[in-house]
Amino acid sequence: MSPFRFGANRRDFLVFGGALAVAGAPALALAQGESKDAPAAKAPLDLLMAEPPLPDLWMGDAKAPVTIIEYASMTCSHCADFNVRTFPLLKANYIDKGKVRFALREFPLDPLAAAAAMLARCSGDKREAMVELMFAQQKNWAFVN
Repeated sequence: MSPFRFGANRRDFLVFGGALAVAGAPALALAQGESKDAPAAKAPLDLLMAEPPLPDLWMGDAKAPVTIIEYASMTCSHCADFNVRTFPLLKANYIDKGKVRFALREFPLDPLAAAAAMLARCSGDKREAMVELMFAQQKNWAFVN
């Protein structure tokens, strides 16, 4: 049973709250003294696209019009959910069709995630399959005593 009235669930509540926060951000910026015409601060594209110490392992066409770089921790349940539920659709509909170029960058949140990322890297050309397997089986190895 939902704790919210009118049939809304927690997800609906969070989406609505997020929409309110996004809608109120420009007004907050103006209230803090920022000019409406001032350009927004942007990170230089060359720094965003710079190769990390470990080289990126790209998927998709190098000439694709869209580039997606995912930062993921192997022990993050949200990253696992994305990889299990959303990534297969992204891959089939965009990466495999040459519309998107994709790379997963390791962002370990703990030593276990770092070890899992190293294991995947050491799998060579099986890295993608290893990442998929570890995310799919995350409950069996990441959260056990």
